[in-house]
Amino acid sequence: LHQTLYPWLYHHHFNGLKDIILNSKGKGIVICAGNKHIRMVRSTLDTLRNVIHTKLPIHIFYNGEEDLTKENQEMLQKEFEDVTVEDITIFFDNSIVKIGGWSIKPFGILACPFEEVILIDADAMYIHDPIEFFDEEGYRTTGTLFFRDRTILPGPNEGTRWLKSWMDDPLPETRKLRFWNEQSFHEFESSTVVVHKLRNILGLLGAAKLNEQKMRDDVVYKYVYGDKETFWIGFDLAREHY
Repeated sequence: LHQTLYPWLYHHHFNGLKDIILNSKGKGIVICAGNKHIRMVRSTLDTLRNVIHTKLPIHIFYNGEEDLTKENQEMLQKEFEDVTVEDITIFFDNSIVKIGGWSIKPFGILACPFEEVILIDADAMYIHDPIEFFDEEGYRTTGTLFFRDRTILPGPNEGTRWLKSWMDDPLPETRKLRFWNEQSFHEFESSTVVVHKLRNILGLLGAAKLNEQKMRDDVVYKYVYGDKETFWIGFDLAREHY
């Protein structure tokens, strides 16, 4: 079943879901960034390490050899302690997922070596150690902590009509969302996603599925703005509470 739904998992790095589970340990931060984000990610790392003094290990993923130069890779790892930089395309069968743009995010969570993950954007600004997220009551209950985007473009829209055309039994938390109730076209703010990977592996796989190249280009991104809503939709598909 997994090979049918997620054939990109069976690649030379991972041989299926078991390998992801066995290789995920501890807590850490994941950032997805390329050359165009280098000033932002460098500033974010400087804040995390030298202002907030977080001790969490940090994993940076870039998308293919042309996305982040060797010089920038080396610079980030030399300037900041406990920072690892890797190419996301070696972890999955990229002929299927064809990772690009926003779609890298759920795959970054799956590929990282951490069991408990804080995914942040290169331009996310913190004034407290993000490790505090793991102590939030909602995170302890569900293994997730998601954030709301601003309320914008209320009223009926193609995204809600598309979703309700096939999602006929949403989770209770989904029924409460502004997106579901046509109060906002944007629901989810994906610049910070906190998730216990092993507790929620099926929800993450659902989100990743929605970000496969064919799925996102032919369907999903036509109705929602990039990766934003794919996290809670993926969790609802897997019947995992968030």
